[in-house]
Amino acid sequence: MIRAYPSIFLLLMIVPGIVLADQVCLPAWIFLSAAILAALLGAVWFRRAGSTRVVMTFGLALFFFSAFHYSLLYYPAGERHITNFAYGDQRYHIYGRVTDWPRLLSNRTELKVGIDSLISNNTYHVRGTVLLRLSDTTTSLQRGDRLEFFGRIYPLRNTATPGGFDYRRYLNLKGVHGIVYLSTPLDLRLDKRNRYGLISLVDRLRAAIVDSFNRNLSPRSAALAAGFLIGETRDIPADVYSWFRDSGTLHLLAVSGSNVALVLGFFIFLMSPLSLSRRTRTAVLLSVLLLFTLISYEEPSVVRASIMATLVLLSRLVQRRVDLNNIISATAAAILLYDPTQLFDVGFQLSFVTAWGLIFITPVVLKRFNSVRQGRWIAWVIFPIAVSIIAQICSGPLIAFYFQRIPVLSVPANIVIVLLTSAAVFGILGVVLADIILPLLGVFTGSLVNQLIEFILYCLKFFGGENVPIIETGSVSVWLILISYTYLILLVYAITSKRNRRIIVLSLVILVNLMLLRPVLCGLTNRNHTDVWLVSVPGGIAAVIQQNDQADGDLIITGLKDRDYPIDDRILVPTLERLGIKTINSMFVISSDYGSINDLVRTAERTAVNKLFVPEQLACSFRDVINLSKFNLCTEAMIVSQNIQRGHKSVGYYPFKNGVLFQSQDSSMMFVNKLVPNQIAEITPGRCDRLVVGRGVEISKELECWAVEYGISSIVARWAKWSGSKDYSSDLSPKEGVPIAVTDLSQSGALRLRLFSVSLCAEP
Repeated sequence: MIRAYPSIFLLLMIVPGIVLADQVCLPAWIFLSAAILAALLGAVWFRRAGSTRVVMTFGLALFFFSAFHYSLLYYPAGERHITNFAYGDQRYHIYGRVTDWPRLLSNRTELKVGIDSLISNNTYHVRGTVLLRLSDTTTSLQRGDRLEFFGRIYPLRNTATPGGFDYRRYLNLKGVHGIVYLSTPLDLRLDKRNRYGLISLVDRLRAAIVDSFNRNLSPRSAALAAGFLIGETRDIPADVYSWFRDSGTLHLLAVSGSNVALVLGFFIFLMSPLSLSRRTRTAVLLSVLLLFTLISYEEPSVVRASIMATLVLLSRLVQRRVDLNNIISATAAAILLYDPTQLFDVGFQLSFVTAWGLIFITPVVLKRFNSVRQGRWIAWVIFPIAVSIIAQICSGPLIAFYFQRIPVLSVPANIVIVLLTSAAVFGILGVVLADIILPLLGVFTGSLVNQLIEFILYCLKFFGGENVPIIETGSVSVWLILISYTYLILLVYAITSKRNRRIIVLSLVILVNLMLLRPVLCGLTNRNHTDVWLVSVPGGIAAVIQQNDQADGDLIITGLKDRDYPIDDRILVPTLERLGIKTINSMFVISSDYGSINDLVRTAERTAVNKLFVPEQLACSFRDVINLSKFNLCTEAMIVSQNIQRGHKSVGYYPFKNGVLFQSQDSSMMFVNKLVPNQIAEITPGRCDRLVVGRGVEISKELECWAVEYGISSIVARWAKWSGSKDYSSDLSPKEGVPIAVTDLSQSGALRLRLFSVSLCAEP
């Protein structure tokens, strides 16, 4: 196998090494030492041992080297690393260079800046990358520019939640280990890069392409054209974006292998009348691949497809046999050796799983249609349908794992829309070419392409509109994903093997019986329990209370601040979906900005809230939003919390004017917006085991004494500062006599408290 598929062997050595480094978190020098020892051992055995032992030894060296490279990039090391200067309270004079393409958002610009030196009282030569966030949109900054500015470097905070992703880990995988905030580009001194370099040429080409779209197409068509061709999606309307998502065709807005193939096909068509040698054609196509990869922001899917296309072109140039399994393995190995953090990128995983599935399954399926190969059925009908279905089947488990939803009409939508989009990409390239030849010809070509794009939008609305069914999968385990792909491989082999068909049937019978027995076994071992998830949200804390992992629960919101993105779509609803909660019985809003009331009302409507408790000062605003919205939520479900309820001993919720008291059989938790000791003493003259504070809290020795006096064993706040604090993030039981502790949710992201033998009800 190693001789036939050497690239697969390399990949099988690289991937486990990266996973090992990600899981064990050892210093990089340990992996490097192991790699050197394995390489030396392989060199010694090169003349003494068999080839298999030598190959395996060098493979082990590659295994440890990939682990070393990942740990070197991902884990900060050394006194000069930028993480040693990310305090947030020290102002530096910072020098660095923009290392990636700027990201333009609706109200800010984000840039990755590689820092080389800092000046405060002393001068420090440092290494590492920070994320520079400008509170303004600007195109004056570009990749390669040198920057000089004053600012504070803030450490990355852990924002991992049950329904979202770990933003700190996401930035670390991008090589970022700190954040700097600036209000305006005027705070920067800028040294522009070379005007005649490759990066400058790419910027001018990209700007010229986008300008051609804006001049020859309608605004909506121009935005879609930029998305189809170069992955520029910032101007696409939100409703159109949701149509792509709900129809299962969102991948068309992420430049992928199909775009690379279409661009190459377009240039091959242009060169067909010319009498060029094979070497000249290959050189032209390789240049096109390089420019297109840079123009499309070096997306992982484009890099993957470009490397594969390069290997195919070079193989044909030297007249070598093309083995797609070796080519895709070599492509993945090359990408991971250069940037091992790509292994954890969703786009990388979807791209390679889909590509490998097409290579593995398509030939087996098409063999069953040998009888209809006459004419062009196989090329124009069977092949596109088979490719679309296979691609959806291969990507389905990963889509369910990452997005918890599978569009029901994704297969027919892809068959129709992918074909139309392919024709549109050719038309879009034609618009650019016609505009270069004659601007008037570009306008005429653009008018035709406009009609095609409008027809694509009509089909998108049909396949991805509001009434299109979507399967909500909820949280999907990694083991289920592995089982799904194992059965997919067995099913392919079972097409031509009776033995494999028997294995599949037998294993399915065993698996179904285990799934039926699982609830019984879990019921024997688990007691009744209630999970209290405390999750960091913008400006405050959200508490999700769920009994026995059921599909309903309760939600408490405090300190919520407005953001320029929908908080319900990005944080609240995904968190509830990840926990398997579809219905909210009672939703308590302790405090919130006026701008985030829409998010809360949408969350209440989408989760079919039975009772909505709101503070008196926000009651009128909530009624206005509910009455003016198109949702089915009625104001009768809203209860105004204004009367203070004094100490209760029965199990349940007790909302009062500025908070909510949650009483269980063994303990109680109080949720408030601000820390007011006298108020808490008035509400709970007895014992309050845990206190949850939404707004910022500064923990002091006096506060600790006060907490001990009133029996508070732990305080959970979104921001806590105290040198003597003790963080914890494991499951806690109310009977474990923990000392006074402070948990900063802005650092830990989420905290789960598990209570036993609790039955909940809400009282107005």
